[in-house]
Amino acid sequence: MSQKAKARRAAREARQEKEGKQIVNWVFGILIAAAVLFLILQVV
Repeated sequence: MSQKAKARRAAREARQEKEGKQIVNWVFGILIAAAVLFLILQVV
């Protein structure tokens, strides 16, 4: 495999890892917001 292809693969993997972490953070944020909303609605 050429050096150019290796560099592209490494860049793509790094980008996918970064995007994956962002998605996980969004999912946890939504779950936390839903839990807080649920607690608020239970008190009212």
